[in-house]
Amino acid sequence: MRIRTAVPALLVVAALATALPSAPPASGAPATGSVRADPLSDALTAPLLADCSSITDNGRGYARLHGIDLCGAATTPPAEPLRTEIVGGEECGSATLTMTSRGGGLAAIDWRVSSETGPIVAVELDLAFASGSGGEMRHFSDRSPSVHAHDGTVAFLGAGRATATLSGSVETFTATCRIVPASVRILVR
Repeated sequence: MRIRTAVPALLVVAALATALPSAPPASGAPATGSVRADPLSDALTAPLLADCSSITDNGRGYARLHGIDLCGAATTPPAEPLRTEIVGGEECGSATLTMTSRGGGLAAIDWRVSSETGPIVAVELDLAFASGSGGEMRHFSDRSPSVHAHDGTVAFLGAGRATATLSGSVETFTATCRIVPASVRILVR
């Protein structure tokens, strides 16, 4: 599942600006009618996929108690193995990565994970971001139980194109889930 947020109003304004006649540039520079290929802000939501082999007896009990049918944990008798035939795993939540240009070469990069399989017990995430000015990776580790885990950073990336990628795992009461790597690209001013 991939959900993008876009700024359609900005695209409409840019399209109208190129369609309407305008005065020639005062400096004598050629007029350009192009729209930026990269937005100033972008967000992407990616699924969390459960590792069915990580579901413990306690996780099965929690799933049965709360009606969570992850890997068949809510309906499979305790003596039988859970289904693991789904390649990559079953969805157990989502992760959202947002990157926004703040001006002056700065970008705000935020992440949020939410679980559909019980409270989040632990988060182990890597956030990588890069631009023409260089790059960096930051590791986020949190063992505080929560319903929605989130954090972020502001980084100097310089003006130009920049990307951010989120990867890692989230442990819930029921299972350990990995993030399908999520990546966004923006234009930093």
